[in-house]
Amino acid sequence: MEALTLSDAAVACGVSRKALARRVERGTLQSVVDDAGRRRVPLAELKRCGLTPGQPRRGSGSDPVGARGPGAAPPTLAFVIERLEQLVAENAALRAIEVETGRLGLALEVERQAREVAEAEVHRARARVLELQAQVEMPRRRRWWRRSVAAAAASPSS
Repeated sequence: MEALTLSDAAVACGVSRKALARRVERGTLQSVVDDAGRRRVPLAELKRCGLTPGQPRRGSGSDPVGARGPGAAPPTLAFVIERLEQLVAENAALRAIEVETGRLGLALEVERQAREVAEAEVHRARARVLELQAQVEMPRRRRWWRRSVAAAAASPSS
């Protein structure tokens, strides 16, 4: 059984040592500990996980675009220009969406302010209605001195 150290396996597979260590910690990559206490990863285990030694990984720096697969030729100028045009078009579409979002945000703010004004008016109207209902239901009480004056005027004096 041939096994590589984590560092050697990382170089051979085109990934970082930390990435392999994380896989071992998660349990998605099995490793063994040798007599010196170093972790070693069997080649069969690397192949089982899709980490084939000797082949560069996608996006590892040997492939600038990272999407064509291992062993692909470097991108041509025409391909790079075409991809750049696609990205420019996508950027323009995103900017248009951003502008439209800004417009909708302004409209939303105006609607919110109008709603707040309307709610304040409704609150004032309800308060006034409650005041008027209280006046209708409860007759005005006369003050004590007016009652006594009115009572004296109504009583027959000598």
